Amino acid sequence: MRRPAVRNPYPERMAIPKLLTGGPFRFGFVATLGVLLALLLGLAISSLATALTLIFVALFVCLGLYPVVQWLEARKFSRTLAVLTVMAGFVLLMALLLWLIIPVVVEQLTELFTYLPKGFDQIETQDWFITVNESFGGALTPAVEWLQKTASDPNTWLAIGGGAFRVGVNILNGTFNVIFVAVLTLYFVAGLESIKASVYSLVPASKREGFISLSEEITKSVGSYLGGMVILAAMNAAFTFILLSICGVRYAGIMAALAFPITLIPLVGSVINLVLVTFVSLFTSPGTALIVGIVMLVYVQVEAYVLTPRIVGKAISIPGSLVLIGAMVGGTLLGLLGALIACPVTASILLIIKKVVVPRQNLV
Repeated sequence: MRRPAVRNPYPERMAIPKLLTGGPFRFGFVATLGVLLALLLGLAISSLATALTLIFVALFVCLGLYPVVQWLEARKFSRTLAVLTVMAGFVLLMALLLWLIIPVVVEQLTELFTYLPKGFDQIETQDWFITVNESFGGALTPAVEWLQKTASDPNTWLAIGGGAFRVGVNILNGTFNVIFVAVLTLYFVAGLESIKASVYSLVPASKREGFISLSEEITKSVGSYLGGMVILAAMNAAFTFILLSICGVRYAGIMAALAFPITLIPLVGSVINLVLVTFVSLFTSPGTALIVGIVMLVYVQVEAYVLTPRIVGKAISIPGSLVLIGAMVGGTLLGLLGALIACPVTASILLIIKKVVVPRQNLV
C-alpha cells in the first residue's frame, strides 16, 4: 500500500524539504554518503597537496613576471616578442643562478660539515667563551662537549636527512620540482591572457564587468608586490654575501643563498637573516659578529624605510598586524611557502571585502 505524502501543517511557512519526508533511513543514508564523499575529497586533496602547491608557486611566479611583459609591450614590443623575451630571460636567469650558486653551496656545505667539530673546539679557546663560561660556573662546557660529539657523528646528519637514500631521493624530487615549476611558469606566462579570458567567460554577463575589474586589480597588485619583493630579496642576499666576504666570515655563499628565501618573508624575514648571519659570525670572532650585526641592522633600516617604499611602493597596503597573522597562518599550513604568499593572499582577501562585501552590506 502506498504511503500518503506528508502534508505541511503550516502551509504559509517554507515547504518541508523532500529529503526529510522520506523517513529517517533515507535521510541517514544520504547524509552518510555526503560525509563519505567529503572524506574522499579531502583525501584526494591531501594526496595532491604537493602538486597543488607547485601549481600555486608557478602561478605566483607568473604573476611576478607578467608586469615585465606589460612593461615591454608599453615599449613597442609585440606581445609575442615580449613573452618570448621574458621567457628567455627567466630561463637564462635560472641557469645562471644554478651555475653560480650550486658549486659554491656544495663546496661550502662540505667545508661546513668538516669544520663544525673543529669550530666547536676553537670556541672553547676563545676569550669571550672563557669569560662567559666562568661567569656561569662552567655550565657551557658540557653543552659544547655534547655539540662536539653530536656534530662529529655521521649518523647525526643521516638521521637529520632521514638516511642517505632518503637524502638522495629528496634531492632528486627537489630538482624535479624546480624544473616543473620553471616549465609551468613559462606556460602560464605565455597563456595568461587566454586563461583569464576563459575564467571571465564563466562569470554571468551581469557581473562580468565588476569581476574583471576586481581580478585585474588583484593581479596587478600581486604581480607588482612579488616582483618588488624578489628584487629586495636579491639585494639583501647580495649585500649579505659582500659583507660577510669583506669581514672574512666563512660560508658567505651559503648564508647569501639562505638570505634570499628568508628575506622574502614579509616584515620578519630581514630580522631573521640579521640574527642568523650575526650568530654565524661568532664562529669568526665576537668583534666580527658585532660589526656584522651593526651593519646588517643599518641595512635593515634602510631597506624598510628607503628601498621598500621605492621598489614595492603601494602595490599592497595592509596593516602590519594582519601581515604577521597571515604569515603565521600561512607558515603553519604550508611552511615557508605559506609565509611567502601570506601577504598577497591577505591583501587579495581584504580587497575583495572592500570592493564586494562592504558595498553589499551598505545596500541592506
